[in-house]
Amino acid sequence: MKVEIEVKVPLTSNLNRELRKLNIKVNRIRILKKSIDARKIPAFIYKVEVDIPHQVAIELLNEGKAKEVRKEEVPTLRRIKTRKKVLTVGSGPAGLLASYLLSKAGFEVHVIERGKETIERIKDVEKFWEKRTLNENSNVQFGEGGAGTFSDGKLVTRSRDPKKLYFYKLLVKHGAPSEILYLSKPHIGTNKLREVIPNLRKTLESQGVIFHFSTKLTGFLTSGERVIGAIMENVNSKVSREESFDYIILAIGNSSRDTFSMLSETGFSLEAKGFAVGLRIVHPQLEINKMQYGKFYLHPKLPPADYSVTYKGERRAVFSFCMCPGGYVICSSSEMEGIVTNGMSNYERDGDFANSAIVVQVFPEDFNNDPLKAVHFQRTLERKAFVEGGKDYSMPAQMVKDFLNGKESEKLLKGGYIPDVKPSRLDILIPDFLRKEISNALKHWGKKMPPFISDETMLIGVETRTSSPVRILRDKFHRAVNFENVFPCGEGSGYSGGITSSALDGMNTALSLIKIEAS
Repeated sequence: MKVEIEVKVPLTSNLNRELRKLNIKVNRIRILKKSIDARKIPAFIYKVEVDIPHQVAIELLNEGKAKEVRKEEVPTLRRIKTRKKVLTVGSGPAGLLASYLLSKAGFEVHVIERGKETIERIKDVEKFWEKRTLNENSNVQFGEGGAGTFSDGKLVTRSRDPKKLYFYKLLVKHGAPSEILYLSKPHIGTNKLREVIPNLRKTLESQGVIFHFSTKLTGFLTSGERVIGAIMENVNSKVSREESFDYIILAIGNSSRDTFSMLSETGFSLEAKGFAVGLRIVHPQLEINKMQYGKFYLHPKLPPADYSVTYKGERRAVFSFCMCPGGYVICSSSEMEGIVTNGMSNYERDGDFANSAIVVQVFPEDFNNDPLKAVHFQRTLERKAFVEGGKDYSMPAQMVKDFLNGKESEKLLKGGYIPDVKPSRLDILIPDFLRKEISNALKHWGKKMPPFISDETMLIGVETRTSSPVRILRDKFHRAVNFENVFPCGEGSGYSGGITSSALDGMNTALSLIKIEAS
């Protein structure tokens, strides 16, 4: 009988040795999860599936020493009766996974992406970082794979949807490291994602999916409660065309501000959604290792340490977001004269610095529940940061103690960011309610963990695109409430945050459409 048990492995041992102590045959296990317990003496915690005699398994289950193994959910795809034409808008995780399932079910799928395919997109991003020449359609936010292509490639999610293992296996099949199937905090890294995403696209193409890069959705043709056509523009030639589709998958990213405006004008129901804004904090990675691992911080078995911190202010929560061990703070602009920060790291996480966003909750009522006012708030902060950074896409920065004391920094850290930083008064740049909440949170964390606000800690601004400020309203079948053949999904539509949850939402949206069409 197969059951799940937990095994603690000290740094001085290994999993096989600990399994032998339990009289478990090593060749009859499957690793389900691996995490680190960093309290006192660090150790690895494994959850493994073991095949043991039925009576022994029952005894362990009754004693609470084992659990039943959760079954992986594999999507059941029904073939549609009549071939229907679908337009997927966006090639991020939601768009790619929706298109993957729809094409397998027999739909004719076309994917449009305003950015370029991965190889050309990388060139545009590197040109921006080196020469400060921004391509507003091909950048860190827009292009094949979505914003996650230039990130840490985190797959962590709170979702309990059992289909996430199906998604992880699909990534492994296309080049992701197999350990993502069991790590408690799986990540791929930007360097490996740039291989996985094109591989996945080639699979979709082999299933008949047609990709149109450098193609932007600019409008819809409607009739009653249906969209009867899409207006698309080649962003290079500026030539527009109209084409009819049976269904639309709206898998736009959270930076698709012009699309939000177009949808509002077309008659889609939008609402403001809570999100978070703040700054990026940078530490030497070695200091984070010491903070988390204590005297064991140089142990070769331990990976670069991460952290997660929260603080409850008077009205708003402050928390770390998108923590990148051994990574870089990158300028992630997608609009002229605006600064956006994000975190990025390679699979190895071997950089000398760690970073994460320190962000504060903002609520729909802060913008009178107007989603476009929320976008305006983001844009205003980004443009202020551009001016503070010297108007050349250098990111404004301030040492954390100077931020707390209200003075400009004379020196900044030498590393941990791309392309450059400039000494600035972040404490003045951001609104007072953000400054106050972040300052209180930093002081609170500094008392508990002194290295968190040491002399070697720096802040970089601004972090504005933690998630979409907009939600496109949809019904229980994932259909837009005003247009029955449009299916909003993913982060830009306001229904997910991050690679895995976006992919799952894309999958569930596709399954809903397949069920509707096949019934």
